[in-house]
Amino acid sequence: MPSLPGRILDTLPLLVCHVEPDGRVSYLNHCWRSFSGLCETAGTLSWTDLIGEGEGQLPCRCPEPMAYCLHEAVSLHHPGRGDIRARLHWQKMDPATGGWLLYCSPETDMQAGSRKDHTLGVLAKRPDGEEPGLMRAASSLTEPGRSEAEARLQQTASFLREPADHPAGLASEPENGRDDGQAHDALTGLPDRAAFDRQAALLLFEKGALDERVGLLLLDIDYLGDINTLYGRETGDRILCIVAECLSDIVAGRGIVARSGDDEFAALLTGIGRDENLADLAQALLAATDHPVAIGAQQITFGLSIGAALFPRDGRVLSRLYQGAQIAMGDVKAHGRGGFRLFDPTTMKPEGGVSAQANVVRQMLSDDLVYPAYQAKVRLTDGQLMGAEALMRWRGRGDLHCGPDSFPEIFRNYDLASRVSARVQERVFEDIALWRRTGLMPPPISINVAPVEFMQDDYAEKLLARLERFGLSARMIELELTEHVLYQNSEHYIHRALAQLQRAGIRIILDDFGTGYSSLGFLRDFPVSCIKIDRSFIRRICAEPSMEVIVEAIIRFGEAISVDVVAEGIETDDQLALLRRINCPTGQGYHFSTPIDSTAFARLLTGSRRFPV
Repeated sequence: MPSLPGRILDTLPLLVCHVEPDGRVSYLNHCWRSFSGLCETAGTLSWTDLIGEGEGQLPCRCPEPMAYCLHEAVSLHHPGRGDIRARLHWQKMDPATGGWLLYCSPETDMQAGSRKDHTLGVLAKRPDGEEPGLMRAASSLTEPGRSEAEARLQQTASFLREPADHPAGLASEPENGRDDGQAHDALTGLPDRAAFDRQAALLLFEKGALDERVGLLLLDIDYLGDINTLYGRETGDRILCIVAECLSDIVAGRGIVARSGDDEFAALLTGIGRDENLADLAQALLAATDHPVAIGAQQITFGLSIGAALFPRDGRVLSRLYQGAQIAMGDVKAHGRGGFRLFDPTTMKPEGGVSAQANVVRQMLSDDLVYPAYQAKVRLTDGQLMGAEALMRWRGRGDLHCGPDSFPEIFRNYDLASRVSARVQERVFEDIALWRRTGLMPPPISINVAPVEFMQDDYAEKLLARLERFGLSARMIELELTEHVLYQNSEHYIHRALAQLQRAGIRIILDDFGTGYSSLGFLRDFPVSCIKIDRSFIRRICAEPSMEVIVEAIIRFGEAISVDVVAEGIETDDQLALLRRINCPTGQGYHFSTPIDSTAFARLLTGSRRFPV
């Protein structure tokens, strides 16, 4: 036997034989011996003993790479049923290994249309480099057991083509005792990951032989775990079924789909002539799911993060395509979730450390290492302290103090974001209460909110309850949020929460103004009292005249609609002088003060409360 051990092939429900170039059969596996009643041990068995008359001709030499294609009709001898006919198709597998795949499509249906036949063959190199023999594996099967044998045939083909993806060989059985090639997800009715992998391996082989491009899409339902926690698993199951239905409708007739994980789906798509074809399909899916879902009395909004990879550009085996699509999907999540990315090996790297980030943050909460640092907001006409922003910080090893950019994943997880936010709010309210007890009168303190915190319809109630517990007026607090909050999730909840907080006396500040795609729409739809000009404009205001024009226009706009304006990120004397010249009312940045802890901020409150301007 060259290359593949007989002990593995004996376990397959396939007809497998090895034929030398002269036509002599040197091996029959257990299935073929049982099927034909023949045995190769005598050394005189010929290929013509296995197939019909005149159909035993074998290739006299190894086929020329990239040039050989044979369509061959054969019959297999069966003692009780006679000849079983089928047509063999030769296609190149891998020029590096010399392997060729020979698969079989039915030429005629046998036994009144109930029998279909499949044959697999490989030209395998000998260890001594001599002319290879022919390995054939034929699967004879009867409906309705067709899927089981087809899955094994696909598994064998995948093994022969991609040995690195199947280190355990072909003979391993599923732990549950059934063939996963038949398995479907009970909830959505789609194939599961194992069944998808087997179908995909065969589809990639067939399309690869024709030099056709194939696209792999991986879809993740954003925050499905949080939705299950907040609204119940029935709600999450309904969303899974909606996504499965949309995906099946869009892919229909163009490929295969599966539920590949708890909150993940996969689709392998053919007919991808250009990159834009794959992007169009992904955008169609995003559009089809871009609306609230009515589940009982709830209106649930969810998003999809979609990553894609192309065969053969990004890989010729399924595992490589999975890797590329997962990296692309990770890039979507790293930029706020909700959207589509096609894998780009030049710019995208594997996402790592998400679980590690979560574990570190949980430990920091347990050790009470999270605290607020306060950065002053200054009136630019006279340097008067007008307020402060409470910035989240945590103490690392030694004297290291980290900001939220060190652990971005916590703001995409409802549980972690809510716990960290609650801890920061409590520390801020403790500080304000302490300052007031000691006779200090702090200005309004603004706190930040992460988009995911609005996934549950009780944000306003929780915040107001904490204020009441510390005996504080709502007017002592401001809330900073970005436009991204709205366009993530639960627009209805955000509207209700912000309206309730404004009625209670909390001012709403729109952060990073000018960087989003609908800043004016946000001002129209939400009760905003103040806008903060993004630091990217201030950083370039002295070097680029256009930046000065934009910043001045924002200031005039704020005056016209009676909304306060804060310039964020002031770091130099030149920036301050220019902002004063165009009458910017308020500023914030390292030019005045770095973020400082509560003790240092208390000292600031006891002084003149003015900064040099």
